[in-house]
Amino acid sequence: MPENITLYELNNMLSVAVSNAFPKQYKVAAEISELRENNSGHCYMELIEKDDIGNTVAKARANIWAATYRKLRPFFEHSTGISLTAGIKVLVTVKVGFDPLYHYSLTVWDIDPAYTVGDMAIRRTQILNRLAQEGVIDDNKSLTLSPVPQKIAVISSATAAGYGDFCDQLKNNLYHYKFYPILFKALMQGERSAESIIEALNSVYENIDKFDCVVIIRGGGATSELNCFDDYNLALNVSQFPLPVIVGIGHERDTTVLDFVAYKSVKTPTAVAEYLISTLAESDAYLNELSGEIGDRIKNLLSENQLTLSLIESKIPSLITSKVEREQNRLSQLQSRVMVGVQSQVANEFIKIVTLETSLKNQLERTIEREQNRVANLEKNITLLSPDKILKRGYSIAVKDGYPVKSVSEINEGDALKLIFADGEVKTEVKKR
Repeated sequence: MPENITLYELNNMLSVAVSNAFPKQYKVAAEISELRENNSGHCYMELIEKDDIGNTVAKARANIWAATYRKLRPFFEHSTGISLTAGIKVLVTVKVGFDPLYHYSLTVWDIDPAYTVGDMAIRRTQILNRLAQEGVIDDNKSLTLSPVPQKIAVISSATAAGYGDFCDQLKNNLYHYKFYPILFKALMQGERSAESIIEALNSVYENIDKFDCVVIIRGGGATSELNCFDDYNLALNVSQFPLPVIVGIGHERDTTVLDFVAYKSVKTPTAVAEYLISTLAESDAYLNELSGEIGDRIKNLLSENQLTLSLIESKIPSLITSKVEREQNRLSQLQSRVMVGVQSQVANEFIKIVTLETSLKNQLERTIEREQNRVANLEKNITLLSPDKILKRGYSIAVKDGYPVKSVSEINEGDALKLIFADGEVKTEVKKR
């Protein structure tokens, strides 16, 4: 063996060693993380394995040659009802190889459909068991749907045929009921669909008082496109949503986790519309029936009480006469009591008036006598204060210019004064002041 070898020689040695070490085919369980087809019809995949907490612990490249792929893919999809796509678990029969240029790879010769179906069923069961253990699996089912569910929050794709069918069915119902659907757009297939539907539910929740229920619908399609409806987080949101959630995601054969937790699950969007219409029709029929029963009951009550009414009617005249007589007697008695009371009151008031008159007369006489005495005294005082009386007592009155002098300040030196006495007058001149 030469001391040095080329890389190609080394890779060829590895290829031979791998072929010798793994001479047969092996069945390998793995998850498809990537899948693509080239123009030649070959399929290239990346297989991975995850641990219990979701960490990738193994990875390998795999390929299915075109001749094999043309047979395997339709057989797998027909057997499982789902597409061969990324995100599913598979049990593949592989031959281990090492290519000098592309290194380690697996060549897939067969895929077991039963394993994938079983894995999906196990996954669905695990989600349902978890929801049951958390006590929320029946929360949405326990809600009460409005008997008149006309205000509907619709979660769907605006371009989905199922959404159009749903709206047409509601609009053209035989009973001409009015419905008011509002669309909350969401992705209904693909890796982000579960997250998108949850976001739509959150938007509905922000306007929850405006709706009677929530409808999640999509048109038909491959069963593999239903994988998003086997999502734990989506199922948890639906189970705990405070409005009834009605699901119609367009599948006839398979049941998803969402079907188990929703208030009501039907097969298609059209069936959802029919369910809402029938609910309203049942309420309408019940109201009509109840209205008829009420009318019949009223008639029965009137009939049952007709005799009582007739008896009462016959007694009314005598009852009125008796009542009138009693009231007349009561009025007569009241009139007598009023007359007696009035007479007594008049007598009492007359006595009060006579007493008041006597009191006023006596008081007036005393007042007149007192005023007469006061006037007499005033006349006496006036007489005593008359000028004649004062002059006779030795006083005199000084008069200047015809007016009595009341103060020394009114007299000046040289003034001519007249002094009046009781028995005559004297003229004088002021010499000094």
